[in-house]
Amino acid sequence: MTLSPILTRKPAIARVLLLIFAFCAWSLTAPANIALALLAALFLTEVPGHWRQLRREPALLLLLGVLAVTSALAWRAAWLFPDTAADQWRAISAWVTPLLFIIPAWWLRRDPDQVWPLLGAAFLGLVFGVLHKTDWSLTPLVLAGMRYHFGYAALGLAFIASVMLVGLSLFRARITGVRIGGRAWPLLGWALWVLGLAFLLVVLVVTQSRGAAVGLAVVGVSYALLRWRNPGRQDGRAPWQARLALVSSALLFVALAGALLWTTRDRQLADLRELTLGSQGELSYNEAASVAIRLNLAQVGLQAFSARPLLGFGPGTSTTEFLIPRRILAVSDYQRAHAPAASHLHSAAIETLARFGLVGVLIAAALLAVLGRAYRTLWSDPRAAPDLRAFLTLGGVMLLLYCLYDFRLMNLDLRFFFILFLGILYSFQLRPWGTGQRSDGS
Repeated sequence: MTLSPILTRKPAIARVLLLIFAFCAWSLTAPANIALALLAALFLTEVPGHWRQLRREPALLLLLGVLAVTSALAWRAAWLFPDTAADQWRAISAWVTPLLFIIPAWWLRRDPDQVWPLLGAAFLGLVFGVLHKTDWSLTPLVLAGMRYHFGYAALGLAFIASVMLVGLSLFRARITGVRIGGRAWPLLGWALWVLGLAFLLVVLVVTQSRGAAVGLAVVGVSYALLRWRNPGRQDGRAPWQARLALVSSALLFVALAGALLWTTRDRQLADLRELTLGSQGELSYNEAASVAIRLNLAQVGLQAFSARPLLGFGPGTSTTEFLIPRRILAVSDYQRAHAPAASHLHSAAIETLARFGLVGVLIAAALLAVLGRAYRTLWSDPRAAPDLRAFLTLGGVMLLLYCLYDFRLMNLDLRFFFILFLGILYSFQLRPWGTGQRSDGS
């Protein structure tokens, strides 16, 4: 048996693997990793025939560059702190994996028809994962107001659910106008849309993530403001009607965010009391309010950055779990007593500064430049559906906000989100099928 039949069917095989990856990303991580590995293997078979294009592709150059830099800094950190060597080697893949978004992008290549089943599979996979991982015996406590994580990290799940909620809002017309076998099924479409909306709202309410609530408010208002100057739509509505719909949508998102924040009003009051009365030093880590904790961790992270501003302490070196307990970083008595209770610094930006120093700033700037180029292509390409264009833009804003208040780049849930979401975005940057290549992608 030869590989020839497999290689000639690479696009079809990749399409199936992408659906498996999307469905399993937040529910069955082992199959997701296998699907991603197979997609990567298929991508490598494409490299020889497309090297002229790929050698100039910014996303691939960024991936290779970050791999080299992270490996070098991991080797340096393992030499400086031998006890962390295993953490340094693991950190290489953890930091590099999110940049594998070029792999799904390569197979999607400006083909929005593949995007819709991919997004549907991701949503169904999240629903399956939540239902499968939930401890249903806790239902009475959850109904009584207990914060619950559904078997996930609460902030990570809330972020993914909030992005999906934005997508559900933007894709309402597509979902409610679903067609099966050439026949419209509006009742089925509305039922699916309402059930999906209810599911995501339950997740957001129960996880009580204030960051997700603020993100929803920001993108809701931002979208309305951006569309205000050009409200005309192809559905025949007058400009004033379109503007009214935009204002209503923005107010709905703000109201939703307000309702989500209201469910955490006790935490809001605790934050306000602690920050205004200056009681942080008198409370234990578990008693302190989350805003005060984050301010303390941000201060610790900036101290770590100032101690080694050029190259940082290493990609696998934890400030809270290694530098402070080992007294490598000079901090206050309060920080020495409380910061190690946190598993990380609760900010991807600050973790990058502490672990990579100014090199991390350059990596972040390069990533933003690559994505900015992709967004310019997305907004200038007439083949990009307006609702998909808006979803990718608003989701990108939410991702940027999330990285400011949490750090999950080294966890599978956010790594898979990077790969899938940014892969869809970057697919519009790559040369489409039929442009200087055979239809089989070879």
